[in-house]
Amino acid sequence: MQNCSHQLILPLILVFIILQLIILAIFGYTPYPDSEGYIWLAQDSIAHQDIYPVGSELNQYPFLWNIGAINMVWLSLVCFNSIIPLLVFYSVLKGITAWLFYQITKETINHQVAFIALIIYLIYPANYGESTSTLSELPFMFFSMLGIYLCLTKGFGILGGISLAIANWFRPMGIVFLLGILVYFLFSHRKKIVHPIIGYVLMICVIGGLSMKRTGLFLYQAKTGWMALMDYSSNHATESMQIRESTDWNVSQKDSAWQSLFMDWVKDHPIEYIKQMPPKLINTYLSDNVNMCAFIPDKANQEYMYEEVSMNTLIHNFPRLSPVQWLTVLNFFIYLVIIITSMSSLFYFRLDTHLLPVSIIALGTLLLLCVGHGEARFHIPFMPFIIMMAANSIKHDR
Repeated sequence: MQNCSHQLILPLILVFIILQLIILAIFGYTPYPDSEGYIWLAQDSIAHQDIYPVGSELNQYPFLWNIGAINMVWLSLVCFNSIIPLLVFYSVLKGITAWLFYQITKETINHQVAFIALIIYLIYPANYGESTSTLSELPFMFFSMLGIYLCLTKGFGILGGISLAIANWFRPMGIVFLLGILVYFLFSHRKKIVHPIIGYVLMICVIGGLSMKRTGLFLYQAKTGWMALMDYSSNHATESMQIRESTDWNVSQKDSAWQSLFMDWVKDHPIEYIKQMPPKLINTYLSDNVNMCAFIPDKANQEYMYEEVSMNTLIHNFPRLSPVQWLTVLNFFIYLVIIITSMSSLFYFRLDTHLLPVSIIALGTLLLLCVGHGEARFHIPFMPFIIMMAANSIKHDR
């Protein structure tokens, strides 16, 4: 039985990649607002004959966005004058991420749980259509999973840390996965704990050093967090907009101004700050419908794409739903089963099988509650680890 499942892994992942490519061919590019913004910034960088961020534009940018994701678009446009090759590449990365997920689960738990986790991952609707946009989550997850896999592989800890720093370049959450693997090593492989740190710091220095040489600023990740906190958490919309529109400050100075303004607000409103955390938690984990936007007909002409697959719209229109809305409902119920099953695994918590996924989910959620705002797509990087726990629960109950 074990040999049979081993033989199925690569064929299943190959089918998974082919399905991603078929979805891309049929449904085409998905114009998420952030994805459109990445394309515009990449085109602007090309116009300035530079990569993102453009040194001469640092005072013009309202904030510093996900550098790696934008520069991947830049590379695709420079090489092919199109983003389609990038989306094809992302489709392949999605499949490799599934393989890495299987290997990590096998290494930290066992083969049987890894096979169950992979099957759940492959049948989960939200794992399809993600490669139809240039959003940062997909490449971020690839480099994060690669980083964890390398950290778990003897002799590759430094490379693992480097990969996690690259993931952070795409989306500033790499530190969560680094801390997660360090917590895991603290209780299992203490001798390995230094190597990922060395690799991570080294790569941060390389990325930031190259940026400083080119722009004069040590930039190694996006700077959007403090701005988002100001926009979503407090009543400083006017002050926040003044910072955003200022051309007297560069992106680092604007980020510092948002941080200062927000910290002043927290000092005066600590109770309100804490009261915002439960709604953030609910909004983050209430649904997993974002990737269903890939299947919306005529999505290029939708004024607000998310509305069709939002929970409010589904509840209001039920049971008179469109095909994509029925798919979203199916995805939602699968998501609920995964969440409930993963939580049930905590009843028999074991350090060796639970510490890695629980650490990443807990640290990531805590980060979002403290310095983030509640949005459904923010929990996407944690889904493989939630699925890992769900698979562990299923195997335990058999």
